[in-house]
Amino acid sequence: MSGDYLPWLGVPLERRLMGFRTGFAAVLIGDPLLAVAVALRIWRIGAAPPGGPAGPWWGLASSGAWLCFGLQWRRELRAGFSTRRQALAPTKIWHQLAVYPLLGYWLWTAGVGGFPAPGARASDVTARVLIVAGVAGWAVINGYDRRRPKLGHPPYDWRRLRPLPQPWPTASRALRAYRSTTGAKERIIHR
Repeated sequence: MSGDYLPWLGVPLERRLMGFRTGFAAVLIGDPLLAVAVALRIWRIGAAPPGGPAGPWWGLASSGAWLCFGLQWRRELRAGFSTRRQALAPTKIWHQLAVYPLLGYWLWTAGVGGFPAPGARASDVTARVLIVAGVAGWAVINGYDRRRPKLGHPPYDWRRLRPLPQPWPTASRALRAYRSTTGAKERIIHR
């Protein structure tokens, strides 16, 4: 599940491979933690459909709230975090309109749904602790990333279906952070 950077989307369209120097820790570490929490929740309840507060309607409401949160492009543009071309990069669109709602659904069903499932065996208690740790780790890492801007999404040219050639102007906080990262070598493949 690697969040907003999916190789099948980032490599062919944005021609980039993300690493720890230029990529967000929430994508590279936090999303796998969330995936573990979701997997543990599924393991705990088995084939039983989620019910009660983790049921489909609550999960869909959570997805809707996260979709609304994902529609924050205008605020990011006004705050100067990204440029319009960055905001319209393929992985940014994927992140805002698909990842937030999907993770929101999974956060809700894993975070809430992992607890009502019956069982008091040691493995069940361990699974519950690991679910909480995975979701909490994801949230903490997201908070960490919000205070440390990184490139995230390169300025994109939809007419040519590729990022704009470098050097990029420092017209946003993310682009300034990218430029100031000494030795940052995000691989952009120009053809």
